Amino acid sequence: MADQVLPEQPIISTDIIDRKWIDVNIPCKNACPIRTDIPGYIQAIMDGDYEKAYLINRRDNVLPSILGRVCHRPCESACRHGRDGYGDPVSICFLKRSAADYGMKPLDIEITPNGKTVAVIGSGPSGLTAANDLAQLGYAVTVFEQFDEPGGMLRYGLPEFRLPVDIVHQDVQSILDFGVELKTGIRVAGNDKLKQLAGEFDAVVVAGGCMAPKTLDLPGIEAKGSFYGLEFMMAGNLGEIDYPIRNVVVIGGGFTAVDCARLAFRLGAEKITVAFLYTKEMMSAGAHEIEAMEAEGVEFAFLVTPNAIVEKNGRVSGLRMLRNELLQGRSIKTIPDSDFVIDVDTVVFAIGQKGESDVIEDDERQKIPNLFLAGDFRNGASTVIEAAADGRKTAREVHTFLSGKEFQEYVRIEPAAGTGRKREFDFIPRQPMDELPLRERRDKTKEVELGFSQERALIESRRCYLCHYNFQIDISRCIYCMACIDVMPVDCIKMATNIEIADDGNLIYQETKEWSEVQAIVIDNNKCIRCGNCYRACPVNCITISKYSLEIEERV
Repeated sequence: MADQVLPEQPIISTDIIDRKWIDVNIPCKNACPIRTDIPGYIQAIMDGDYEKAYLINRRDNVLPSILGRVCHRPCESACRHGRDGYGDPVSICFLKRSAADYGMKPLDIEITPNGKTVAVIGSGPSGLTAANDLAQLGYAVTVFEQFDEPGGMLRYGLPEFRLPVDIVHQDVQSILDFGVELKTGIRVAGNDKLKQLAGEFDAVVVAGGCMAPKTLDLPGIEAKGSFYGLEFMMAGNLGEIDYPIRNVVVIGGGFTAVDCARLAFRLGAEKITVAFLYTKEMMSAGAHEIEAMEAEGVEFAFLVTPNAIVEKNGRVSGLRMLRNELLQGRSIKTIPDSDFVIDVDTVVFAIGQKGESDVIEDDERQKIPNLFLAGDFRNGASTVIEAAADGRKTAREVHTFLSGKEFQEYVRIEPAAGTGRKREFDFIPRQPMDELPLRERRDKTKEVELGFSQERALIESRRCYLCHYNFQIDISRCIYCMACIDVMPVDCIKMATNIEIADDGNLIYQETKEWSEVQAIVIDNNKCIRCGNCYRACPVNCITISKYSLEIEERV
């Protein structure tokens, strides 16, 4: 192999082709609502630099300790390593947690105050992210929280065995360290109060989340032992359930239903059933969460609809349900004369949340020009990472409103002499997470997932293909020797003809086997696993490697 050319200086690009390359070729990043630099922090773990891995996460998603435990992991379903024939996806979420477990440190960021003030109502993921970003831009931020402790749904709507309270406090404190003022026990609601705040602050962000339940008009719904999902979670977390629960049915198929069922196990329930309108495959909860329920003895009833709560002396004593027939698409119909009753003492309706209607009236919102909405309060119930991403979006809207400055994305392209990956890394199996033994899980405060050791995190990080590296062939130097094609472990290098670049940056070509038609040898980075075999095999050094990263800054 010829001597490698020394890397040149990084390139800053706003070209649509380079931006498109990131979306297509870094699928985990593209799937992440807040666009975390996933290959960047995983490579830092590969290098043993946990502080760098943490700082990348802290910059991008603000709440790495929290999200490393409760993110719904859209990145993992998009991971190239999980494609057919490639194996299982990388444990991206667990590695995020490892970055925080072993690399968390106070941030040293120089902030220049700009003299303007912002009030943020709500300290859930969207409010915290907005406060974090605005504080770093120089705003004096005050967060108002109606409960005694910050975190919103993170603190009160998730069980401690998934998200310990001290972890919430840890990530919140990292934001308060920027000078953000927190005022707890203050509920801000009603147009008059919002108008007052809008007069006292330069901008107001309403990030109140979705704390109100979607309700049902069901006979017996008011009986003791009947709860909505968040109501049950908060009562269980705070020790406010004043009767022994033994037989529980949870209605729903999402993450809240999972958490309620698993909390019931820790509250002493002897029989727990999750009842769902549809089939198991149609549950929105992830496979990981369903497996956790099954391990703790939770049973399931599918294709059923609650019809009425049976009560005795004002307390829940049973639940009447109807069986459903699944029709085309996602529609169902109840089957006539299919009703049956099961004995229960507790029914939990985990069927969704909505914003509290008394916070602001829709027709009044437009009358307060410096009022902004964020997260679930703006978009409806979502996940933690989606709410955080919208908090960032709102923070940028506020900054543009108050400063007149907009933001611009650009791509940083850094030449590289290699990736650090070895071919044998491709055969490492997905590493399991150590978990609390089942016999110890009746304690609701004990975290079940215990985290990776540093050794296991290193092993898992090596599985990542590091898709932010772009392998390209310089056709002016290529001698068409086929050495790269001979050593490729997957079908990612092609002999191409009729090559075009579309307006959106896509490379369009036809594969050919005829040498007389070949216009270039091209690397399909969407299939490439970044093993480096082609780079090492090329005798004329015509293959280059560049690292792509997406960054954003104020438009000049």
